[in-house]
Amino acid sequence: MSQIKLVTMDLDGTLLNDQKQISEHTREVLEEAARRGVHIVPATGRIYKAIPDFIRNLEGVRYAVCCNGATIYDALEDKIIYKNHIPKETALTLLRKLTEYNCTRDIYRNGQGYMEGKFYHHLEDFDIKSQQKDLILRTRQEINDLEAYVEENSDGIEKISAFFGDLEERKRVMKELSDLGIASVSSALFNNIEITQMGCDKGDGITQLAKHLSIPIEETMACGDAANDTFMIQAAGFGVVMENGMDELKNIADFVTKSNEEDGVAYAIERFALN
Repeated sequence: MSQIKLVTMDLDGTLLNDQKQISEHTREVLEEAARRGVHIVPATGRIYKAIPDFIRNLEGVRYAVCCNGATIYDALEDKIIYKNHIPKETALTLLRKLTEYNCTRDIYRNGQGYMEGKFYHHLEDFDIKSQQKDLILRTRQEINDLEAYVEENSDGIEKISAFFGDLEERKRVMKELSDLGIASVSSALFNNIEITQMGCDKGDGITQLAKHLSIPIEETMACGDAANDTFMIQAAGFGVVMENGMDELKNIADFVTKSNEEDGVAYAIERFALN
């Protein structure tokens, strides 16, 4: 196995425990890896400002793969080093398609979320509660008309997302949107859909970041648990899936680590990057 020089990791269900925190042991392992020159990189469906401060402020966390690979951000130099955003007409087509279903609609654009008030104030109707609700309220700006906003502000659209109260409808919509053949469709949570530009995913993100850092892809590790981590697990030199992860992901993993409640990311880093 090649020496690991870059580790990308999903947040929810992977690095973060069920309380959306990390243990002191995980913190120590991440900092030790960084001290040894390993790049520690959050790879998430979130925008940069939605990554918890205690992750962004960790020693050695300079880069972040955001919005499922749509944007790679360099925090040290405060600049975007790679972007793969959704074109205006594609975004409008997808948003209009989503109006046919009983779901929320929102976009991430240039590091900010935007959601219509009719959804922003009625998240409970779509089984969005507690921590997830708080995150949405903190990272979305309320607007009146999302399509009109996109018509006037079409640059920098990173991701479209939707939440469903009916999980069978969600499953059906994922297939219908995928069949359009105009965007990448995945999910990170049991009740959501995440849509990015065709060919945009965390796998492309880790590939582009490794290229930027002149690190062979064989010297990368990726950790994840959900559908939107699939291409990242496949692209990395060494793919790690959490014990609590999807069975489909475990089937393509190089290693299945402990759960997110048992410091699974730290366990994998200690075993394969620090030994």
